[in-house]
Amino acid sequence: MVIVGGGVAALECALALSHLAPELTDVTLIAPNLEFVYRPMVVREPFAYGSASRYPLKRIAEDAGARLLEEQLSWVDPEKHTLHTETGKAIEYDALLLALGAHAHARYEHAITIDDRRLDDTLHGLIQDIEGDYIHSVAFVAPGAIAWPLPLYELALMSAGRAYDMGIELSSTIITPEDSPLAIFGAAVSSTVAGLLASAKIKTVNSAYCEIPSWGEVVISPGDRHLQVDRVIALPELYGPRARYPTGRARLHSCRSPRASARPRGHLCGR
Repeated sequence: MVIVGGGVAALECALALSHLAPELTDVTLIAPNLEFVYRPMVVREPFAYGSASRYPLKRIAEDAGARLLEEQLSWVDPEKHTLHTETGKAIEYDALLLALGAHAHARYEHAITIDDRRLDDTLHGLIQDIEGDYIHSVAFVAPGAIAWPLPLYELALMSAGRAYDMGIELSSTIITPEDSPLAIFGAAVSSTVAGLLASAKIKTVNSAYCEIPSWGEVVISPGDRHLQVDRVIALPELYGPRARYPTGRARLHSCRSPRASARPRGHLCGR
């Protein structure tokens, strides 16, 4: 079994195999990173909280009974059950899991786009401007395409909290295509988050889509509503990477079926 990736999905698979079939699987983990960062906590770093936890990937792989190769995937040959790395290594497999993560792309030219790889640098100026009473209104925007919404709410709440601690009036608005705040987590969580936002006096505009034609200008649809703010903070759109394969051969499939175990030998899974 070869697992390509060094994030949560790849490590969960390796740990699950070590628990469910330790004597039946020989696992190799291929990743370009030697460190696993607990990314949900990165959002706290610009607000002078402790750094997100970081763990040696080699130790996690060893705990899962897997070998770790520091390599970058180049391309896959499904017919020969072989993957090729950027350094030219050819690695055979019986089963292959591609857990390559997603690439973040800025949707809006005239907005500050969240990037958790350098969030401290991205938001340092914003927080300083809030503390210096130079900013009095902020819009937090989620694009219409696929995005992970949680950091938007965390940043809105922490920014409001920082302004409150400094005795500064800050008008915050979250604009999102979601039907309700963090609807992806279910009704109970959404209701709780809505209560937190209301307590922090953060406005929410749900089932809405935005364009940002210029700095500080937000056009909301439906309804063609216009909002003028001092800063716009936006989530990135997320797109999964494509794996290369030989021309004319089978494309990689996505493991969407709960009956994946019935698929042919060498079936490739991309999430």
